[in-house]
Amino acid sequence: MTRIGGLQAKRVSPGYYDAVAASAQIRPFPSPVNDPRWLNTAAKWFSQGRWVLEVGPGRGEFAEAVIRRGGPERYYLVDISQGMLDLVRLRTSLESEVERVFLHADIDSDPLEEILDGCLDRIIMINAFQDVDPKAVLKTFRRVVAPQGLLRVNVISRKFREEFLSQDENFDRDQGQFYLTRCPAEGVEPLGFLRREGGEEVPYYRILKSYYSSDLREIFHESGFEIVSAEPIVIPREIWAKTAAGRKMSEVQEDILRRFGGYPGSVDIIARPI
Repeated sequence: MTRIGGLQAKRVSPGYYDAVAASAQIRPFPSPVNDPRWLNTAAKWFSQGRWVLEVGPGRGEFAEAVIRRGGPERYYLVDISQGMLDLVRLRTSLESEVERVFLHADIDSDPLEEILDGCLDRIIMINAFQDVDPKAVLKTFRRVVAPQGLLRVNVISRKFREEFLSQDENFDRDQGQFYLTRCPAEGVEPLGFLRREGGEEVPYYRILKSYYSSDLREIFHESGFEIVSAEPIVIPREIWAKTAAGRKMSEVQEDILRRFGGYPGSVDIIARPI
């Protein structure tokens, strides 16, 4: 596999997620929000904050769980896609005293000036860290997080991907990046193209960046954060299998599910400002 074109810095475009939001066919994604145990535990943790921020709320599964629990006084929700943000707004239109503030912004480049310095007790990103420029995003988080606040992100494990999935034709082992070639809908512009060994050019629409734990510690520390916990997220087999609905799982995928009792492809990181 050779990457051709695709010189732009973004790992995903707003148009990609706008297409996902507009699609009538919801494709399940292997996300921890689909695991009720993880969802309930994380929502409880997040709801302990008075002012909180979620970046990349997806279709609003986590936001709905938080709103139903109550707890936060003010809840900021930020997304690069207005379409996805509209879905979350609709999903969380529940009777609640939680103030919801929706911000259409690109976290890579928007400093989120609407949010005051040092005011946030909790920040969370679920299935979004792989899409962003980590140092730019962490710089903004460091500005808005309270001195005793906490940041939580789930990150794709590069070690796991290299050990078990390095032979995937869409995985760039040198960069630790996976190129998503499935288009969410017609009319979405690709970020670039991959050239297969036979010369075939295949468009890709999203780049999923994975990280070593040592690199994460360095990135977070340089950005003013200390990682206080890093636990594997194992998505239960029955939940992960739903994401493969209609597609036959490979022998490697079946072996992973047998060995771990689920899919442990990402790490749940909690960090505090230093």
